Amino acid sequence: MELKLSVIKFLKLLLPVFFIYFFLACSNKNKEVIYNQPANFWYDGIFKNIRLGNLETADSYFSSLQSEHLNSPLLPEAMLALGQAHLSNEEYILSDFYFKEYLKRYGNPSNMDYISYLRLKSHLYAFKNNSKDQQFMSETILLIQDFIEKYPNSRYMLFVRDMEVKFVLGQNELNIAIARVYQKNGRKEAEQMYRDRIDSELQQATNPKPSKIPWYMMLLNW
Repeated sequence: MELKLSVIKFLKLLLPVFFIYFFLACSNKNKEVIYNQPANFWYDGIFKNIRLGNLETADSYFSSLQSEHLNSPLLPEAMLALGQAHLSNEEYILSDFYFKEYLKRYGNPSNMDYISYLRLKSHLYAFKNNSKDQQFMSETILLIQDFIEKYPNSRYMLFVRDMEVKFVLGQNELNIAIARVYQKNGRKEAEQMYRDRIDSELQQATNPKPSKIPWYMMLLNW
């Protein structure tokens, strides 16, 4: 009788372990690595996951598509769709990556100004998060100037010119703020260097309102 009770207790202890093992086995089965699929499988999966908002999975499917089907004609459309999806999802670094890669691999005279414009849009929307980043602003202004030089007759020129004004004014504000910091610290040479970088003509012509500065930035003399 005692042996029987011991066996029952032992089985009760094993039961939870069995269920855990079963659950993990099922999970691993569901997460089985998929590979060596036709291009349409990955392509359909990309757009399905974009519609569902699963952009990380869509990126993974794109990686498989280009790894297994490097010359697939489905790649350009998938790349462009992912760039636009990340742009809509406010993931600007990833959207910029896809647009930049698209230009490198599939850019041609009929689409380069449009893709370049989309890339600039990703920078414009990221502007709010990078308004204190000198390198980001300088690189974006160079991209804008490159667009203006390469595509003078582009239908997107008015929008790009508007972007240029916003970024130059943002850079002005940043240079003014940095110059003010150096002024407070008595570093006249450094102060003058940043004041020389200010586009005074644009500043006077637009008379922009200062950006709202968070209280914690004001504590840092910004």
